[in-house]
Amino acid sequence: MSRQNLLVTVSGGRSSAMMARHIQMSHKYKDYNKLYVFCNTGQERHETIDFLKDIVKYWKIPLNIIEGVYSLEHGVGVKSKIVDFDTMDMQSMVFSEAIAHVNKNKWIGVPNSATPYCSEYLKIRPSHHFAKKIFGTTKYVKALGYRREDMPKRITLAELKHDATRIAPLLTDFDRPIGHRELNHFYDNNEFKLRIHSDLGNCEMCYKKSTKNLIKSIQTGATHIDWYRDKQNQYGDLFFRENMSIDDLVKLAENSTQLDMFENVGDGCVCNF
Repeated sequence: MSRQNLLVTVSGGRSSAMMARHIQMSHKYKDYNKLYVFCNTGQERHETIDFLKDIVKYWKIPLNIIEGVYSLEHGVGVKSKIVDFDTMDMQSMVFSEAIAHVNKNKWIGVPNSATPYCSEYLKIRPSHHFAKKIFGTTKYVKALGYRREDMPKRITLAELKHDATRIAPLLTDFDRPIGHRELNHFYDNNEFKLRIHSDLGNCEMCYKKSTKNLIKSIQTGATHIDWYRDKQNQYGDLFFRENMSIDDLVKLAENSTQLDMFENVGDGCVCNF
């Protein structure tokens, strides 16, 4: 009997890391062909990369770091390549190439709430290409790091029950679905932690974050501000909600009292699983 293929998506966040460790250690998954993958966007925070290094160092998880490979040739889709901690892009080059790829046939603009394509092109398509190459087939199950707080807006147990292509072990494999409280307890008893506040997330200036958290990101040293300015000028389009430009956010960040004006409400993203 052939072993089932399992793509374990590691986002760089706490939930997906706990999920990966559970899958690595659980008897339930011992007979699966497991492929652990992190898709780099070029805009990850350094704390996220340090966390991934600890996952490899302390847990010995065989993590594959990949990046999307994009073409400006018509009819050529997204591919993938393996990188490592020394060669991975930290200057948004991958993100730039993904935007150019999406815009090669007609103008789409930059990813934003109206055209939210970045997760698809930076995460989903590269990981699918890589999994297909490694497994030699498109027949695999994807493990996602959903936690209790993601229900029911982003996923439900009923959906998972009838989905043959996705699993969410943090929701289904324990006495009760894992949430923030259980995550905190897990990492309180772990050798290492993600040294970043949950408000700041992974990609430092993701448009899906709340305006409040984007301002916080700028105030704590965001490094890709010039990149956002260049892309806005290049494509004549804006990334952020309420038609805010990067300069609007920078101006708000100059006054710390501005934070009280905004609610801490953002959108979910696969990068945070």
